[in-house]
Amino acid sequence: MSSIIQNNQVFNNEIPFCRVYSMDSKKQLEERFLAHRISYFIEWQDKSILQRLFDRSGSKIVCTFKINKGELARARELAQGIEGIKFKDHGELKDDKIKRRSEAVKEEDTGMDLPKLKFENGAENTEEETQE
Repeated sequence: MSSIIQNNQVFNNEIPFCRVYSMDSKKQLEERFLAHRISYFIEWQDKSILQRLFDRSGSKIVCTFKINKGELARARELAQGIEGIKFKDHGELKDDKIKRRSEAVKEEDTGMDLPKLKFENGAENTEEETQE
């Protein structure tokens, strides 16, 4: 029998979802994700020296929540209304597929009618001369 998992297969579907800046927001988001069975990973960022000096209460943090890209739409719905969160840009969500802005712009069926370019007489003559 052969193994299902091959050596060259990669199963990393983890994407950065949002950045959280306070302990209260982190706790709220964790509770919602746990209640709705969304797995996550927290990546902690180090504070700079100035942040350590001026943050006396210790309640301000910087961490990034990473989730499975298949759970992106549900996670966005759950995280709405929590303050102290900055969402990462993943483009438009359409038919459970993630489209980044650069990919959405490249599509030709955007529905926009672009006007034809008009050239002055001098520019048309130079084009005709180069074609001959």
